[in-house]
Amino acid sequence: MSRQPSCLVLAWVCALWASWSAAGATVRARVAHPRIVPQPSTRHYTSFRTLANRLGASAELDELTGVHRLRRGERVAAVVPGVSWALLGSELRALDDEVVVRYGWAYVSRSLASRIERYFGTKPRQRPPVQPVPPTPPTPRAVTVCIDPGHGGRDPGAISRWGLQEKDVVLPLCRMLVSELGERGYKVVMTRDSDVFVELEQRPALAARKGADLFLSIHANAASRASVHGIELFYWDGRNGVGSAATRRKGVELTEALKRAFQSVGLRVRSVRAAGYRVLRFARMPATLVEVGFLTNRAEERQLRSYGYRRRVVRAIADGVEAYRPCGR
Repeated sequence: MSRQPSCLVLAWVCALWASWSAAGATVRARVAHPRIVPQPSTRHYTSFRTLANRLGASAELDELTGVHRLRRGERVAAVVPGVSWALLGSELRALDDEVVVRYGWAYVSRSLASRIERYFGTKPRQRPPVQPVPPTPPTPRAVTVCIDPGHGGRDPGAISRWGLQEKDVVLPLCRMLVSELGERGYKVVMTRDSDVFVELEQRPALAARKGADLFLSIHANAASRASVHGIELFYWDGRNGVGSAATRRKGVELTEALKRAFQSVGLRVRSVRAAGYRVLRFARMPATLVEVGFLTNRAEERQLRSYGYRRRVVRAIADGVEAYRPCGR
């Protein structure tokens, strides 16, 4: 049996290790805490998610090593940010441009994307359906979701005993949520996209000006007892607000859909309650305030620092929004 593929794989690993060692702490920090980069130009870059859809492959990220893979059957393509080589099966290929990571997804140069497509071949054919496909109904308009990262600027929100500030948890998490919902076909707006302070009443007002169908205010919690943990969800209590009874009812439905989505992925929902918070009272559309965890609980504080945990929370929120389906009901 030929040992060439094993040798090439070993060479790629050695090249990866050499590049990683040379980059030092900078590369390791990029893998552990990927920075938010501008949206790569589609003229020069293609995302692994796009390639996975074209090729009928799965896109994977090893969060321990930072290796991004495309896999279909026995065919595997792999890249690592900061490493100047790609692995296509048993073939090493030098990169003509760096790998870019945005919100957890790898983007590679168009030339490497074309080489990957040739290596994988065409997407596997699927059997035609036995029954004829009915005509596709008209596509409804995109649902607009307003994401509100709590606090910001001069208002840090809750601060853990270990120095983590609420505003520094919710802003990157909300950016991930914007990307996730955008990938699922939603139009998404934010009340703030940087570390600035926005008055509470202005947040739902901005959502109304942008024509938002849903309003999600994202926070991190605090309690006097360190043992308290879990996700908490709040909807408008119906008092002293600008919404209607129908708005409140739909807000309750949205909140319940989010609760089920969190529970379906094994995240603990501590409570679901009515409240008179201003971001809820002044919302003219269904609204939910989500407390994604307690900064006063050491275990949960560590989780909230984790990219993997934030990604899990983001996908659960997106699943809840999809389950609610505010338009066309």
